Amino acid sequence: MTNYYFLASLLPSLQIGAKPELPFRVMGKLLKVNLTETDLKQVRAVRRYYDIRNVRSYWIEEELSPYGNLKRPDLEEAHLTGEGFPDYVNDFIDRFERVDDRLHHFPSLIASYFNEEMEEASGYLLRYLTFERRWRLVATAFRSKAEGRNIAEELQYEDPFDDLVAQLLAQKDAKSWQLPDEFSGLLELLEENYTAPMQLHKALCEYRFEKLLSMTEGDFFSIDRLLGYLTRLIIVEKWMELDQETGLTALDNIVKEVQ
Repeated sequence: MTNYYFLASLLPSLQIGAKPELPFRVMGKLLKVNLTETDLKQVRAVRRYYDIRNVRSYWIEEELSPYGNLKRPDLEEAHLTGEGFPDYVNDFIDRFERVDDRLHHFPSLIASYFNEEMEEASGYLLRYLTFERRWRLVATAFRSKAEGRNIAEELQYEDPFDDLVAQLLAQKDAKSWQLPDEFSGLLELLEENYTAPMQLHKALCEYRFEKLLSMTEGDFFSIDRLLGYLTRLIIVEKWMELDQETGLTALDNIVKEVQ
């Protein structure tokens, strides 16, 4: 495993609510110049989630996120030729020719992202993807139950035999949630902040930030350290955008991704 002593020593501290000294666009350039090709593939896997979100934005003519691998011209070319997208993205585009169908089944593409990328991942990347997938499933189930939606329909693209999915489905009619200990903090913040959109989004950012930070404790110079910093940097920057996006809107987007 390659150690990145110089690059890791350049990273300033990150704090929720404070503008990062090292913006994402600069961090991305540093990683591209300093990382081995093997480690760059892990960075691309993290950023591919935003490429997939950007494909949806492209279909509905929305502004693209800056966190993806592909800029608009590259995204448009990849959409037309398939070059630059993994097979599971191209398969999805080929299977659903109409934009309305792609939007309706978009959650299945998000599910494919996590399933396919986790299959190839290890170390921090695997821990990160697993955590992101699992907390989103819990948040989706919570939102669905709070609004009287059918949880089975919301999770229709997930593996019903997955331990967490099965547990969520089994509690669709329960009066209260019984979840693994790893989600005790998440369930509490959802219950406390659900009716306060801005507080909810901030609380989710803080929750994720602290969880990801704990995944790289004692790791100072490896690719895991850099990936941990990158994923937390995105959270910090998105927290700074909260004046433009409310908590319930953000949570609703997650529900639409998973259902």
